[in-house]
Amino acid sequence: MALFTLILLLILTLMDQWMDREYYPHYSLQYDEVFRPKVNANVIILGASHATHGINPKYLESDGLKIYNFSLNGASPSFNLKWYKEVFQHYYKKPSHVIYGVHWVMFDSQFLKRRFEQDSKYFPFDVFVKEMRDLKTSKALLLNRFAFIRERKQLMSRVVQLFKRQDEEVFPKSGYYQGFIPFESKRDLDKEVANPRIEESQLRAFKELLDEFEREKVKVIFVEVPTYLYGFDSSTLSENTQLLKKIAEERKIPFLDYETEKRTAINTNPAFFSDAAHLNGKGSEAFSKLLKKDLDGLLD
Repeated sequence: MALFTLILLLILTLMDQWMDREYYPHYSLQYDEVFRPKVNANVIILGASHATHGINPKYLESDGLKIYNFSLNGASPSFNLKWYKEVFQHYYKKPSHVIYGVHWVMFDSQFLKRRFEQDSKYFPFDVFVKEMRDLKTSKALLLNRFAFIRERKQLMSRVVQLFKRQDEEVFPKSGYYQGFIPFESKRDLDKEVANPRIEESQLRAFKELLDEFEREKVKVIFVEVPTYLYGFDSSTLSENTQLLKKIAEERKIPFLDYETEKRTAINTNPAFFSDAAHLNGKGSEAFSKLLKKDLDGLLD
């Protein structure tokens, strides 16, 4: 029995080490910048995967302007609110500007499922202990410190990844730059039906985060990263986009909307997309260069 237990522990340890290898290599680098700043950016980018893989700071920077992309895949407004208040404000200097990667799906938690406690792997011990005081999330915080539990749903994709060549990486680390990482997938661009809701809890969290920026006198710019024009069939796209425009107008926030008003040839070029919702490396480069021009005068 003792031998069986020892073998089982050994297997679990090895499995945990194997599954702890970063499938999303940008997460650890983004959190490392928060807790141990090296770039010390004065402009930060927030949002979800549209912004993570769509806005490359390399093409936005200029003399005296340091930019870091802290957008995290699946991050909803409620996630970003907690992350900003519980992590960013305590460990990073106050930015002058926030470029927020808004999107018409952002208020539906069925699309953006990331939870703060799921990132406990990246928390320093003092942050982890502090968050453990919340009994509602303490179990998830603890369990997510173990890779074989945290990454269990990624098991099959990790097995498949073992047989891929280096040049077939979905998130090639060679293209990483200050929080941005390319997304290289060869999914089809067939039209998807998507009708995201506007959840009141997510809308409240978003407005609370904007209030926090206002209190800190941090200037905000909304950027809606382009998606593939022919990739979605949605009856709520217009309604949700109008809500974002209304919020921007009421708060006098500049809104660069590349999904509707500022559509370009990027939106219709399938070679620029990994899937209907996300730009690939080539697309993000083209878009970031375009965004650089449109940001002129807004980051002063």
